[in-house]
Amino acid sequence: MIREVTFSQWTSGLRTLGPRMVHAAKRGALSGALRSIAEVQKATRTAPSASGGSGEGGAVNTGTYLRSWRARPTERGSILENRAPYAGVIELGRRRGAFPPSEAIARWAQRRLGLSREEALRAAFPIARAIANRGLQARNVMTGVLDRMSGIVSTEIAREVRKELGGVA
Repeated sequence: MIREVTFSQWTSGLRTLGPRMVHAAKRGALSGALRSIAEVQKATRTAPSASGGSGEGGAVNTGTYLRSWRARPTERGSILENRAPYAGVIELGRRRGAFPPSEAIARWAQRRLGLSREEALRAAFPIARAIANRGLQARNVMTGVLDRMSGIVSTEIAREVRKELGGVA
């Protein structure tokens, strides 16, 4: 799951002020993306249940998804991304269809439900069948914080540009 932040609203000012301002705006975009990681981590911890039930714990199971948030610079701004292999399923959900891998579900059942290995293996098939029949609801972790992230990035870009102009950040 990847969201890109660009600074198109600053384009005319950046052209006027020159390359130093472009570099300042890029620094601000990256700084804002880095600061936004805390927002998406908080949203990850409070995400709703994927089954639509009353499950607790957010979108955190092993912690891999929570720790996989990264920000990196691009030519046009910055990118905030989650490289966990299942990040797209957490963000966008999973439609009905093929069975998810039973082994992964068994490991989840051991961790989340406190089942023994044998109990988890027995529970994995009915859980996988339910997921195949119903799908999983989108958690909208990143979507839910886009406005706050945009504000953070804009603030950081403005701070870096003011700093480059010699003003007080």
